Amino acid sequence: MRCGRCGAVNPAGARFCGACGAPLRKERRIRPLVLMLGILGVVGVLAGVAVVVGLGGLGRGARGGAPMEPTGLAGGGVPAPAPGPTPTGAREVGIRPVERIGRDNAARVGLVARLGKGWVGQVAFSPDGRWLAVGSSVGVYVYEAATLREARRFETKAPVWSVAFSPDGRLLASGSGDQTVILWDVGTGERVRTLEGHTDDVNSVAFSPDGQLLASGSWDDTVILWDVRTGERVRTLEGHTDDVNSVAFSPDGRLLASGSWDGTVILWGVR
Repeated sequence: MRCGRCGAVNPAGARFCGACGAPLRKERRIRPLVLMLGILGVVGVLAGVAVVVGLGGLGRGARGGAPMEPTGLAGGGVPAPAPGPTPTGAREVGIRPVERIGRDNAARVGLVARLGKGWVGQVAFSPDGRWLAVGSSVGVYVYEAATLREARRFETKAPVWSVAFSPDGRLLASGSGDQTVILWDVGTGERVRTLEGHTDDVNSVAFSPDGQLLASGSWDDTVILWDVRTGERVRTLEGHTDDVNSVAFSPDGRLLASGSWDGTVILWGVR
């Protein structure tokens, strides 16, 4: 099976690429997003090789110093995370936006900072605006929005496609390529529980407005409703015929919407 990200050929039945770690998809399900990530990944890997080779050459210079160790690469490819806590990948800046972005000043919106490690699946602000969560190919990073300081890093076994904060901001849900949803305690950084039930990558997660339920959409064509307190699967919603890429609750909690590669949006509600 050929990887849609880096082009490497993998054994039949493999779920992840042995060369770059990206999740493998059946030919009929190779998505434009995955193809785009493939192009970016190849560029990132080539840039990483060039940097490592350059650093190795510097380390073997005429001065006879000890070889320099390669540093972490932010943004390109899928670099292996260093053991233990790592320094922030953010380019910290002294500029903070002081105006709310709106119609009157939209023409003046510009880049304030660039964050990220590996390729990024989804980003989400906490309800109080204090935290910014980034789901990526190397785990979940939580930044302090006011300072851009990396506050927490949640390690995962597979690339993270989706992240969402609970309404009270205490929990963070992440959906990833190992078919699981993980609930994290934002305050302590601890893993609260792992939700297992999907049979393919989890591409979208969303809390209900009251925070009691969590919806997850997957490439297995289903949506699962979970009890946040117990971690139990409450119901599996079947109706799509292709990957479910997006789920969202209405503000009043009466409806759940799901969007799929089958070209449809389904509205779910109590009947």
